[in-house]
Amino acid sequence: MGMTTVNPKAFLIDLDGTLYFKNEPYPGAVQTVRYLREKRYQVRFLTNITAKTPKMLHDEMRALGFDVHESEILNASYACLLYLRSQPRARCHFLVDDFVKSYFNEIPTDNESPDFVVVGDYGDRFDFRSLNQAFRLLMDGAELIALQKSPYWVSPEEIRLDCGAFTALLEYASNKTAKVMGKPSKLFFKIALDSLQLPPSEVIMVGDDITTDILGAERMEMRSVLVRTGKFKPNQLESPTANPTWVLDSVSDLQRMF
Repeated sequence: MGMTTVNPKAFLIDLDGTLYFKNEPYPGAVQTVRYLREKRYQVRFLTNITAKTPKMLHDEMRALGFDVHESEILNASYACLLYLRSQPRARCHFLVDDFVKSYFNEIPTDNESPDFVVVGDYGDRFDFRSLNQAFRLLMDGAELIALQKSPYWVSPEEIRLDCGAFTALLEYASNKTAKVMGKPSKLFFKIALDSLQLPPSEVIMVGDDITTDILGAERMEMRSVLVRTGKFKPNQLESPTANPTWVLDSVSDLQRMF
């Protein structure tokens, strides 16, 4: 059977759409996290949510009843901070929310001639002026970093454009390719594996988004579980961008499988 038979030692679990949706935990999700801990699996929570810091996500998850530690939550902003720390004296122009900007306090800001333009969650501030300024900085030689590249997200009220859509606009105009920090980038999955100190064959990714969670796992030669919740749509399995190892109705089905 090959890889499918290797017993996992850890799970990487997506947050929004997998464990909870519109600020409500899915039935059995809180118990599933507890079950995985009782079975002595390591867990990391991997999310492309960039409008919040790991501490904010931790506070929210605790409030929903999840047993999690802040150090287990890895988001794209954290991956970006690690990457920028590895680039000595890098100066950045940020298109991110103010509180996320404060998370990057140690990185020098330069709005005239930066090394990097960093695109994250900027909401209504993505307007012609801000995008045109970012475009001009890219044309002057800055490199483009996207915290994540999801085209849209589902807010509690409505479906909304996500920073991937604006990143694609900037890539098209400047003829540059963004370095993506969140899923499905190998960089992000490597950070998670390093924190677990495990090889990909012993870790399983669980998520609702075939284009980020499942594709990222496939690129790392890691097994994956696609759950039929959140962003999942049945037609995604017709000519899939990536092939999950398992498809389950919800995250709570992990309890009977592992």
